[in-house]
Amino acid sequence: MSAKDNAFSFLPMDLSGKLIIKARLGEDIRMVPIFNEDITYDELLLMLQRVFKGRLSPTDDVTLKYKDEDGDLVTIAESSDLNLAKQLSRVLKINVFIHGREPLPTLDSHEVQEVRRELCVIRDKVNTILDSLDGKSGGTTRGARGGSTLSQPQPSSSTTQPEPTSTKMKGKQRS
Repeated sequence: MSAKDNAFSFLPMDLSGKLIIKARLGEDIRMVPIFNEDITYDELLLMLQRVFKGRLSPTDDVTLKYKDEDGDLVTIAESSDLNLAKQLSRVLKINVFIHGREPLPTLDSHEVQEVRRELCVIRDKVNTILDSLDGKSGGTTRGARGGSTLSQPQPSSSTTQPEPTSTKMKGKQRS
């Protein structure tokens, strides 16, 4: 191996004796070495928010779980639960569950194209319906980008207000 090859080769970190967190959020799995093994539950949550940036926020209601030696999912709700989980393995596999939010399905490019095509068909049908309503009521006009914009309503003769000088209330003129 030449010196040039050595410059670009991967030099692994010495992780012997270190705790590794393997976290799963939906289909996304991340591995993070933990150099301070005295990590608290709150620090773990903060670290997971950074690792899953954009998908996990401080306001999310989350539950962390790991599999014990029996294969059961055990909840980590506080630092003492985390300390117990760390004693079981040097690689702590954590599942992150976000409450109140449905997991987003992952789509391949073919599925994305199919959804896009279906949405275009729906848009075209909605535009056709709006166009037919335009012809009947005259209430909307087609926008420049194919969208629908409401036109200003024109007052009809039955809704026009009489001149203020011609309307009297209890003997006084309306102003």
